[in-house]
Amino acid sequence: MNFQSVVEDVKGRVETISGHGQKVAEISIDSLKQAGDVVVNGVQTLVSENTTAAKEIYSAAVSSFEKAKTDGFKAIAADPISYLPTTDTLTAPFSQTVTVVSRTGEELYKVVKTGVETIQAQLTGKSPIVAKATKVAKSTGKKATATVKKAVKAAEKAAE
Repeated sequence: MNFQSVVEDVKGRVETISGHGQKVAEISIDSLKQAGDVVVNGVQTLVSENTTAAKEIYSAAVSSFEKAKTDGFKAIAADPISYLPTTDTLTAPFSQTVTVVSRTGEELYKVVKTGVETIQAQLTGKSPIVAKATKVAKSTGKKATATVKKAVKAAEKAAE
């Protein structure tokens, strides 16, 4: 093998790896943009819902204060709980926050998973759909093999 053929071989491999690297970088950037959009939408939803909840809590507090001011100290001392906002007014924003954060996390996971699968498919030369189909086929094949083995063992026991 002469020096020129080694140089050509290395040059070809470097070009291939460079092309893969550029495609992986493009896919990564696209995935990051999608992830950023998911996070921004989640934060905007969260801010909007929490702002609405804060306004509701503030208006409930103001109305409770006005009611307390009108009724006087004796009425407040007799039934102080009636002057507090309902528990739903205070707990609903927390539940909404948990829901929004969970939904955003799930969407973010899907975006990252899709990006990783696309990168893997790019590097292996298989499309993500083919890779998923191959994985499902292998899984189904293993399950079928296990089922057949169990059936054979059961038939052998029944024959004895």
